[in-house]
Amino acid sequence: MELLDAGSIPGVAAPLERLRRTELDSGVVVLTDTVEHSRTAALCVYVATGARDEDEHVQGVSHLLEHLLFKGTAEASASAIALAVDQVGGELNAYTTSEHTVFHVRVPATAADLALGILIEVVGRAALRAADLEIERQVVLEELAVALDDPEDVVLVRLFESAFPGHPLGREVLGTVESIEAIDRDAVAAFRDRWYRPANIVVTAAGRVDHDAVVRRVDAAWGGLDPGARPRRPTPGPAVPVTVEEQRPGDLTQLARAWRTCSARDDDRTALGVLNHLLGGGPSSRLFQTVREERALSYSVGTAVSLYTDAGVLSLQCSTGSSRQGELVAAVEEVVEEFVRDGPGEDEVDRACRSLWAATVLTLEDVGARAGRLGAAELISGWVAPVSTFRERLDAVTVDDVNRVAGEVLSGGAVTSLVVPD
Repeated sequence: MELLDAGSIPGVAAPLERLRRTELDSGVVVLTDTVEHSRTAALCVYVATGARDEDEHVQGVSHLLEHLLFKGTAEASASAIALAVDQVGGELNAYTTSEHTVFHVRVPATAADLALGILIEVVGRAALRAADLEIERQVVLEELAVALDDPEDVVLVRLFESAFPGHPLGREVLGTVESIEAIDRDAVAAFRDRWYRPANIVVTAAGRVDHDAVVRRVDAAWGGLDPGARPRRPTPGPAVPVTVEEQRPGDLTQLARAWRTCSARDDDRTALGVLNHLLGGGPSSRLFQTVREERALSYSVGTAVSLYTDAGVLSLQCSTGSSRQGELVAAVEEVVEEFVRDGPGEDEVDRACRSLWAATVLTLEDVGARAGRLGAAELISGWVAPVSTFRERLDAVTVDDVNRVAGEVLSGGAVTSLVVPD
């Protein structure tokens, strides 16, 4: 199929990126995507550890550490760090996932070196004061309380617990109230000292950035350190089809369903992305058109793909009034069964591939997204494929590929999570 040619779009010239990669002797990887016409720069530090690498008694320590690293170093207070970013109009933040923790900043290109220095200070030299831990413990407990009070969050928490039974991938990244209350300063420091090592660090930059300058700054900070080692992760076992139900105050029934899929390293991931787009990935998808537009059973319905280094999940989420729960479940099952039975046509697959490629082109306008793409790809695959490779993979997707993956994924036993009014 012939897809949209990004090179023909005004203002977008081929090649779509200028990638450079340097691996320091210590193991730190530096990746840049230089955009000469950009007036901004985005920089990230990816750390290859997350919630699945935590011991059970310190669940949530990755996320708690993420919070604590912003509380300052011996030389710079939290407020000083915030003021330094604010004075150049920058945006500094972080997030934690099951497999990595990411610290990111976006600034005017003239402040790129300042921003990188701040990231290095935050990630590598935070003081980890006991008093700051107590403050951030309360912040995280509030964050956890908000999540556990929201039925839309709860239904997904229970879904992933059931999709990965007894495995760390099924854990809530925030941890539990009991684990967060019990974590002490020594546990946080031990986790940082074990995993925040050069072998687990990837630094990325995109926009108007100088690769060699970034390498020099990173090498000065982490070049001479002991590399450490990557986490060794047990592969999750198969999911067991199950339905879990929880009662909560409210008027709506929350429905979520999950099917286990291939991993982020599998060649089928592109066909899976096309499947997701067609089934529930947007307003033109089958689920949205049937469940929302035709039958008005749910205000919002959709699917999403969560891929990890050794596993994956295709999840579905929607809600409706409690009196229509049966109708909603039946409608969802009908759409999924029809998709597996009849499959998409050539025109549907072509449309999905065009949409996915166009969305990629739009994403390239954001230097933050460019920097983020580099880090995620490096941690998953050990290399970063040019964006054009994704287009080539889309070009290669056939109707038979999508139908095969749909049969393999959606015909397997699903895990269902329900949160219903009490």
